[in-house]
Amino acid sequence: MHDGQSPGYLTLARIGGDPAELLAGYRRTSERMDGVGRDHGLILHAMAQTGDGLLVINLWPSRAGSESAARDPRRLATVREHELGPEQLQHEHHELANLVLFDREPARVG
Repeated sequence: MHDGQSPGYLTLARIGGDPAELLAGYRRTSERMDGVGRDHGLILHAMAQTGDGLLVINLWPSRAGSESAARDPRRLATVREHELGPEQLQHEHHELANLVLFDREPARVG
């Protein structure tokens, strides 16, 4: 962006613990959490299983959207449901300096 405003707000979350157990829990509550993201303007959500847990990447239009989602009662209930302690959660938050979205051609088979 050339107007001095951030093109978005990036959040990275690492959730430590047994990767298979965390992935199963993620899948159980993903529909609820997708709703939280949708309701607060989430642009992109990606999750990867790592050797020591999960890595979650979220792209928001603004810091305000990220912060309002973090306070959403559905999200707070999900964290409690998974019994995630503060020692398991690491967060990073960054204002984006640049964002480029690429158009993609449909995949061709054969």
